[in-house]
Amino acid sequence: MCLAIAAKVIELRNDGKKAVVEQGETRREVLNMAKAEKGQYVLVQQGFAVEKISEKEARETFEALADD
Repeated sequence: MCLAIAAKVIELRNDGKKAVVEQGETRREVLNMAKAEKGQYVLVQQGFAVEKISEKEARETFEALADD
């Protein structure tokens, strides 16, 4: 089983093929398989943005992780 982490797209690179995402204070470049736009939230798994999610879903994930 693999874990995907919610993150916000803050920058697009290479015509949108790559994205810089932010989760908490961590930023990283990922392949933008979800074709997300700047400001959208995605699930990131092993260096790939694999699925777009709503801001509500992302906030719920952030809150669950903060509880630990």
